Amino acid sequence: MNLLRSSIKLSILASLVLLAVPATAPAQVSGGEQTAHFGYTPSRADAASLQKKATQAQARIHANKDDRDQLMRAVKTNEVALAKQVLLRNGFTAEDLENAKITLRTGGGKGGEDEIEISAICCEPKEITIQRSLQNFTK
Repeated sequence: MNLLRSSIKLSILASLVLLAVPATAPAQVSGGEQTAHFGYTPSRADAASLQKKATQAQARIHANKDDRDQLMRAVKTNEVALAKQVLLRNGFTAEDLENAKITLRTGGGKGGEDEIEISAICCEPKEITIQRSLQNFTK
């Protein structure tokens, strides 16, 4: 009976070890490149880089009437695919937008000037928010 209990304990222990080893091994992606999914924590530099791209894209879009109008239309009609196209033309890469949650918001008062604001939060999950607001200039 003791031999049976010992062999059951040993097989349970061996199963736990086998389950733990693949979870800590680095994952291999296509092209032979290896990335470790466990233990990676996004740095402040990653977050700062993504926000910098958002700020630069916002400035470019403000300077380009066609892109600004297209992005405002995308926000108004909640067309994420159209918003992505505009972001890709204005400094974001496909990698930046991959698996990113893109939120399109509209708000503000009546009258005034239409504005677009782009903000980004990195990294798990990566979020990009595009806010269309109407500034209410009442005195």
